[in-house]
Amino acid sequence: MNGNAVATLQHVPIFNNMPPQFLRHLAQVAICRRFQAGDLLCAKGETSSTLFVLLKGQVMVIGVDDEGREVLLNLLKPGDFFGELSLIDGRARSADVVALTDGEALLVRRSDFIALMERMPNLVWQLLQAMAKRIRETDELVMRMAWLNAQERVAWTLLEFADGKGKLPRWLSVNILAKRCGLARETASRIVSQWQREGILEKTKDGFVILKPIKLQSMLKPKNSDDWM
Repeated sequence: MNGNAVATLQHVPIFNNMPPQFLRHLAQVAICRRFQAGDLLCAKGETSSTLFVLLKGQVMVIGVDDEGREVLLNLLKPGDFFGELSLIDGRARSADVVALTDGEALLVRRSDFIALMERMPNLVWQLLQAMAKRIRETDELVMRMAWLNAQERVAWTLLEFADGKGKLPRWLSVNILAKRCGLARETASRIVSQWQREGILEKTKDGFVILKPIKLQSMLKPKNSDDWM
């Protein structure tokens, strides 16, 4: 890594309480890897014991079943990490990780990371907290898949990714939307097209914009007090 490596690592949440000498050591033993949008960074089933720490860009964590169906499990941003499960148990990767944008990641080998955890118990705690957050997010996604119909899933996902003005990220294509909702692309496309005709959504050169967020929110309101939402 370059001379700004320690400063960069200090802004990574999992490392931000680590003493400078440990950060310098980490910068020396880790590998910095640049990637481009569309690159496959990890593949489900491959054997590896490397932890990836995202420094720049965004990546998608995609679950794939035996029939090739895909679900977008998570979106990771700078400061997030992935590959921790294989790092801990030494088993094969459990999901694909695909670059959503150009970026840069820090690769830490299992032996180096374990050595750091042995000397920095707080690092273990930070790792556990991050993993607990992901488990909660996965639980929520499972509930969404189980209880919401196709339109409700799309409504939830659009609201999930929209900013305060209803603008959605440029990268949110119908294909990615379908993966996040666990739907066939054709189903997601049909719903999006219908909502465009109804004036709920608008497609601009910078991506989709939600014109009637209240309409989408109303689809997600509990039908009675016993509903899970």
